Amino acid sequence: MRILVIGNLPPYVLGGAENQVARLVEAWIRLGHHVEVAGQRLENGRVQLGSVEARIHRIRITDRAGRAGRAATYFLSLAPLLRRLAPHFDVVYTRGFNDAAICISVLKHWRLLNVPLVAVPINAKGAGDAAFIRSIPGWRSLVPLLNRHTNAINIIAPAIEPDLVELGITLPVLSRIPNGIPIQPRVQRGAPGAVRKLAWTGRLSRQKGLDVLLHALAAARAGGREFVLELIGTGPEEENLRKLTAELGLGACVRFAGRVPVSEVRAHLAAADAFVFPSRYEGMSNSVLEAMEAGLPVVLTHCGGIDTYVDARTGWTCDPEDVPALVGAVKAMLDTPAAELLAMGQRARDLVEAEFEIESIARRNVDVLARAAATHGPRRS
Repeated sequence: MRILVIGNLPPYVLGGAENQVARLVEAWIRLGHHVEVAGQRLENGRVQLGSVEARIHRIRITDRAGRAGRAATYFLSLAPLLRRLAPHFDVVYTRGFNDAAICISVLKHWRLLNVPLVAVPINAKGAGDAAFIRSIPGWRSLVPLLNRHTNAINIIAPAIEPDLVELGITLPVLSRIPNGIPIQPRVQRGAPGAVRKLAWTGRLSRQKGLDVLLHALAAARAGGREFVLELIGTGPEEENLRKLTAELGLGACVRFAGRVPVSEVRAHLAAADAFVFPSRYEGMSNSVLEAMEAGLPVVLTHCGGIDTYVDARTGWTCDPEDVPALVGAVKAMLDTPAAELLAMGQRARDLVEAEFEIESIARRNVDVLARAAATHGPRRS
């Protein structure tokens, strides 16, 4: 197939959605498909993705006139790019059900574009793509266009689906394929020690709930538990989190590792005993998938994504922003005998192998794209 992807890629952007786009694009090219990518953070040229190269295109935008100016320049840049490129592709795949999907739907409504669209919403709940669409003035007029001109939507996390239904997006064909991850050789682990080594990876932002985690860890430490937590990543909340760490007396057991090269993250996970991920909201977390692939049991919150796959055999779950519940989950993890904690990590790895292997995920996505291309046509509103 010939697939045009609208999204960003590493090294231009180092987020979970961008890493997932890179994994899918690499897998699709390795499977013999022709794939190009357009994004507002990219440059024109080519980018290396693992063992393959992909052609990339820049969508030019400006922030000078605020949100309206950004939206206008995005549309005025993407529209001619799509008009030029789309005739050479079988389908357009947007990572996110937002600006690009809206632009494509409007162009199709105006009969300036005729290409099947498959969209993938990223986040769920209060800060998801449905919330983004609602934040647009006159958004109710956009919903019929998105319904009519989006051929298919892939739901990467179960919690995204009710968000779309509540918004009024009910006509596109739905598939339910999660994110994928490359499967590497298993980490050979020794038994965890008395001082448990915990890890977290991601962007230090309010979304990730690390302030809640620090309060929970302080309570666990006051109860006599010993641990060391490594926070891998940077972000806007780093200074606040450092201050909170000091205020809670956790300076000796919380380490801010800063930005770590992607190629070195797995080595950090290999040195840990468990992974903690207390987000306020998520889609399908790549960070948790990476931790489980590395053989770590997980403590995470109910965000309607990867947590729906985790049970007592592989980790502990609790509600977001619930400090007492998170304290209980952390204490249970710290109190779990070493042999059982190790076995839980191996079962987490088994789960990733069975459900999230990237080539299998890529093939399932291609099936969705092929069906959308084969049945292309506007839907009745």
